[in-house]
Amino acid sequence: MHVHTSYSDSTGSVIEVIATAKRKGLDGIAITDHQTLEGAEEAVRMNNDLIVIPGEEVETKKGEILALGIKEAIPRRLPIEEAIREVHLQNGLAFIPHPTLPFFGKLTESEMRSLLIDGLEVFSAISPLAGYYASKNMAMAKRLGLVTIAGSDSHFPETVGDAYTVIEAQDRSLSSILEAVKLGRTEVFCQSSGLPFKAKMLGYTISSLFQEKIKRL
Repeated sequence: MHVHTSYSDSTGSVIEVIATAKRKGLDGIAITDHQTLEGAEEAVRMNNDLIVIPGEEVETKKGEILALGIKEAIPRRLPIEEAIREVHLQNGLAFIPHPTLPFFGKLTESEMRSLLIDGLEVFSAISPLAGYYASKNMAMAKRLGLVTIAGSDSHFPETVGDAYTVIEAQDRSLSSILEAVKLGRTEVFCQSSGLPFKAKMLGYTISSLFQEKIKRL
């Protein structure tokens, strides 16, 4: 439910991501590159048996959202309420990824309660201390009465499917899958990515935050 490709900040090409997903026995993947649908669109064109949920990890003025099942990319840096509205206008779903992770979880629980979000990503396999934050996220989702999903947040082809979501849908169509997710027919399966990949991701994150700070000076 949360996979990146080389169209944004992953080392994996679309074909590598699809190959890993098939090798690990996944029925489908949500390709959620930053600010683009190109990776998802390529995956749909080249593949005929893996379910592809087109998505985007959208940067808003108040953190990020996972937009699932959209047809057009959502502009960056919109107010979060407007970004969520744009997702819903496309009949997509809006989830908050890694909601309590420092530097990434920018919304308070009270703010989330006031937003028309569809749920929380409660487990992100690439996150540091993933189990600890998963416990916090699950408790928060229960308090807010929100649907839960898990994702690999994969930025390397090897980590695709490290964590995943089982969806109880009527059939394999995109509309049926999104409807099942919206109704909370999900079960999360959580396994952290390997330490070498987490270390690489931490390095990328620190570098990205540093470059962003330099831009603002």
